[in-house]
Amino acid sequence: MKNAKQMKFWSNIFFLIPLIISTYYGLYWYSILISMVIIMSCLFHFYNEHKIIYYFDVLFSSTIMLSNFILLFRGHWMAPYSIMAILFALTALFFYFRQSEYGYNLDHGLWHIFSSGVSTFCIITFLKFTHII
Repeated sequence: MKNAKQMKFWSNIFFLIPLIISTYYGLYWYSILISMVIIMSCLFHFYNEHKIIYYFDVLFSSTIMLSNFILLFRGHWMAPYSIMAILFALTALFFYFRQSEYGYNLDHGLWHIFSSGVSTFCIITFLKFTHII
């Protein structure tokens, strides 16, 4: 149960924001994908970062990154939301690459939080351009 108390585990709750938005506005393909990201990441961190789960975690997180780019392109990089997505992505990458040097648990948790912000702003970019919201 110790793993469930670590930030790298519970920070996945922030991915519920893009999950709720994408489900509410009918981006069901994205909702399914983000659900898989949440499940795989939670399993990965709960089970002491087991190697087999790692591959699924990387697969789904890479797919969500590609999907975010697709949403930005289809949203024609509509400002200010696309700018926010880029700023959140740069911040997330900072914590991702810093995690081995300073504190894996905290930095990886911050990576999750800022990555969920990227997903949120990519969804909003797409929805604003298509006049859904």
